[in-house]
Amino acid sequence: MNKKILNVGCGNDTYGTDFVDAKPRRKEVLKINVDEESLPYKNNYFDEVYSTFLFEHLTKPNFALKEMYRTLKPKGKIIIITDNAGCWVWHTPFTKINYGVHWGSDKHYALYTPHHLKNHLRKVGFKNIRTKYILVETKVPIWYVRIISNILYSLPFFFKRNALPHIIITATK
Repeated sequence: MNKKILNVGCGNDTYGTDFVDAKPRRKEVLKINVDEESLPYKNNYFDEVYSTFLFEHLTKPNFALKEMYRTLKPKGKIIIITDNAGCWVWHTPFTKINYGVHWGSDKHYALYTPHHLKNHLRKVGFKNIRTKYILVETKVPIWYVRIISNILYSLPFFFKRNALPHIIITATK
């Protein structure tokens, strides 16, 4: 079976069979602003919708989620990876040094906890929602984030929600 996988806000990522991004970098990527434009796919088309580091940049996250939900087949799976609002890195000078200088300015509209993400997905209709704190390697040099996160995570009085900078959330239609 050939799974149809939509990668929303794909950037240079090649995971998936179909790709959309507000600023396409490859010819096979459709130019779509998921904050304002409907996805150009029929209902119940994809087996999976995948998105990394997009959700925190959306001004209308539920508009985008509704479109992702609409294009998913029944029992289709959504996977979203986003920044963790509770992580230490977002509350230190490392944020400005690492993210601000590298990208020019902070383009986040919101940071989320797992509870907030679950609220958004439930509102749209997703079920079987699961979240997990993770550390994803990105193109941004975050070796010090990895080291400090691993140290903090190993301390008995520190928690994943504060140590790990990313959240992965999965759900089904």
